[in-house]
Order: sequence, then C-alpha cells, then structure tokens
Amino acid sequence: MVSITATVRPVFLVSLPAVQNIFNRITTENQAQRLPQEAHILVCRALSNMLLLPWPNLPESEQQWHTRSNSHASLVAALTREYRILRGTVNISPRQPGLDNVKAVIQQTLPVLRDIVDSISGESTKSRQICYQSLQESVQVTLNLFPVFIQQPDVTDEVLAFFLTLFQALRVQMGVAFTGQIIHTFLSMFTREQLAASILQEGSAGCRVVQKFLKILQVVVQEPGQAFKPFLPSILSLCMEQVYPVVAERSSPDVKAEMFELLYQILHQNWRYFFKTSVLTSVQRGGVDDAMENEAQFTAAMQAFGQSFLQTDIHIFKQNLSYLESLNSKHKLYHRKLFRTSMLFHFINVLLQVLLHKSHDLLQEEITLAIYNMASVDFDAFYSAFMPEFLNGCQGVDSNQRAVLARNFKLEQDLPSFTQSVQRLVNDLRYYRLCNSSLPTGTIKL
Repeated sequence: MVSITATVRPVFLVSLPAVQNIFNRITTENQAQRLPQEAHILVCRALSNMLLLPWPNLPESEQQWHTRSNSHASLVAALTREYRILRGTVNISPRQPGLDNVKAVIQQTLPVLRDIVDSISGESTKSRQICYQSLQESVQVTLNLFPVFIQQPDVTDEVLAFFLTLFQALRVQMGVAFTGQIIHTFLSMFTREQLAASILQEGSAGCRVVQKFLKILQVVVQEPGQAFKPFLPSILSLCMEQVYPVVAERSSPDVKAEMFELLYQILHQNWRYFFKTSVLTSVQRGGVDDAMENEAQFTAAMQAFGQSFLQTDIHIFKQNLSYLESLNSKHKLYHRKLFRTSMLFHFINVLLQVLLHKSHDLLQEEITLAIYNMASVDFDAFYSAFMPEFLNGCQGVDSNQRAVLARNFKLEQDLPSFTQSVQRLVNDLRYYRLCNSSLPTGTIKL
C-alpha cells in the first residue's frame, strides 16, 4: 500500500470500497481491533499519502485539493482523537493513576504523526501546507504537554523526535512566530541541572532527548534570513555554558558530536554575528578586516574545539578538525587577527603533540594538512618564532639534539616538502626521546 500510494499514486485508489473500509477501520475508536504499532503506522502513512501527494500527469486544477484537504483533516482528527483530549493536562505526578495510559496515548500517536510528516518532507508546498493544517492542533497540544512531561525522558524523547521532524519538513508552514514560541519554550525548560542529569546517563532516553534538542537547534541556526537571529545569544549560551561544561571532561560521544556540529553551524551560518565585514569588503580593503563582535563567545568556542584535540575520541577529533578546516576555507578563520595572534600557535602546538604521541595515527594526513594551512598564514613567523619556541619546550631531548632537529627542519613552503619535514621532525624527536629514556645520559653523541 505504501509503495503504491507513494510511487504509482492512482487517482481512483481513494474511492475503492476496500480502501474506504480501511479508512473506517483505522479511524474508529475500537482499541481492541488496533493493528500492531508498526503496521498501524504504515497504514496511516498510505492513507495520508493518498490524500496529500500530487497525482501524476494532472494539472493543478484537477488535483481536487479542497476535497482531499478536508478528508486529510478528518483522518488526522480521528487518529488524534484521544491525544487532543490531553490538551488540558497541566501537571502530573509519577504516582498519578492513569499516568501510564496518558503516556501510552502519547507514545502511540506521535510516531504516527511523525511518520506522516516525514513522508511528505520532500513534496510540493501544497502537500506540506495541507499536512500542517491538519496537524496544527496536535502540534499545539504537543507543545503544551512538553513542560508537563519534562521529567519523563521516554515521553520527551518522542516529543522532541516529533518536533525535529516538523522543523526539518514544515518549518516554513509553521511560520516564524510559532517556531519562535517553540524554541523559546525549549530553551526555558532545559535548565543546566536538567541537561546535566540527562547527559550523565549515557545511552539513556534523557541523553537522546538532549541530542534531538541540539539537532533542532542545528536546523534553526542554519535558517537563512534574520527571523531566528534573536535566538543566537541564547543558543550559544546554552551550548557553551550549559551543555559544554557537562560534556567537556566526559566521553559522552553522541551529545558531544551534536554539540560541536551545532557550534560549527552557528559559526559557519552566522559568521557576521562575530565578524561584521563581508569577504568583499575585506578584499577591497586589502586584507582580512577584523571588526569583531561577541569576541568572548567566539574565543570560548575556539577553546572548546582546541580542548577536544587533547582527548582520545578519534571521531570527535576528526569531525572537529574538518570543521576548523571548513571554517578556514569558507571564512579565512586562520587569517583572522584574533585567531592569528592569540590562538594559531596553540593549535599548531597541540596538533604537533598529537602527532608525537601517535594517539591519532589514522588521521596523520589530515593533521599535517591542518598544520600546513595554519603555518602558511605566516611562514616567517612559523619558522622564526614558533619552531624555536616549540623545540625549546620539548621535554626528553638535550640542547645538541634540539639544534640538530632545528637544522634538519627545512624552511619549506610547498605542501609535499612541508609534510616530509614535519614527518621527519616527529620521527627524529620520538627516536631521541626513546633513546634518551632507555640509555644512560650522554650515550648519544651528535
């Protein structure tokens, strides 16, 4: 049924007696005859598809949108009959009689609605408009229920999964005002304590809730135009002051990956929130102009990226290194005055130390390329200031060995030669350290 309604889309299907019978069976209140959840979802998707998806090879005037729209509204109203009664729920207690029934209604209804939305996410505007009109009341009910069930992670997991699908598929139809109301509700409900308690239970429903919340915010910050820009300070604050302190020193790989993805999207999609001038203006002024705003938040974000390179999670390391490289190729990150003067050498130092410790050898090429891109911002400063300081700070080698390392590190400016120099430096430094630690002092004469 789903395949036929999604691909063939026959016009006559909805009027067949057998299909009419399915409509009647699925929308009656008889719970005893309810299909298993997975089958129920598929049947609902097929029925929704018949009413929402454009019929092929027919002009707009023959699509019968008005009739189909009314039918779809009736279908969704019948499917959400019990759910919409929950609108008046203002508070719950864990021991409340009937709580399990309320949760069951939520957990049965939201996956059906989510699936209906998901199935039309790539369709025409008309299909999405009709879908949202049918769902509007249920969406409002869901938003009302969210604060009531904030302490029930299994319910909030379903709620946020539903809202994530809505944001991805129907945010234009929802409109700026209502979308803003949703974001405001979420931001105000997720306190630091709430987030911390959820994140600390790795793999739990609470952890999945935080992941979905961060995914929703990723969709929001990528939205073009000015509509959601007022939320940027709150989203950045949530990211850096509430989520980051909890995940910084823990593995929490899933939440951490989503948090850094959000941080990257904030920086990439909203670069002018930090750097006011456009690339064109910078070029006209003969360099990267640096009229900065919100410097403290930018610095905190960069420090979070830097901190992640000191940890063992290779997936986060690879993801974040690619984010920095992307910000550099799209926005000239490494050339920005603040980065160049107060962060550049710290990042190069950390990446060289990672190569020395062989902790992320699988990413050797990516790390060396990033070092090259950072060094190439100012090769003179790299060779004359950074390298002597780096070698002086190296533990486990004597002054003669440092001099040999410095002499052998050629002043190359093309990538292949630079890569060879870095590899030789790392290998020689490792070799000296190994020998010095396992042989009596003074054994190795240079």
